Amino acid sequence: MTDKTWTKDEIKAKLLSGDRIWIERGVVAIFNKQTDTEKVIEATNHLNGVGFTGADANILSSFSKWLIKNKNNHLSPKQFTIAQKKIVKYSKQLAMIANHQI
Repeated sequence: MTDKTWTKDEIKAKLLSGDRIWIERGVVAIFNKQTDTEKVIEATNHLNGVGFTGADANILSSFSKWLIKNKNNHLSPKQFTIAQKKIVKYSKQLAMIANHQI
């Protein structure tokens, strides 16, 4: 286990680099912080500062569910482009998740 503390900027750089693993795991990590209800309805209904925004909840929840169900597969090129564009805004949350702060 590492004692590394991740910064928002480090996470953002990893996501912007186009690393498929970072992007797909990032999408799933944020999805896992959604409430149980939000996961089911693929929408945001709690303004708690955690999880996807209302604009991203539907599409990124569907990507997450597919990745979780199909562990050995990846997003399609079109899905990946969408995910990469959207996940960057969650760099702060992902740093907090990586640092076990949420």
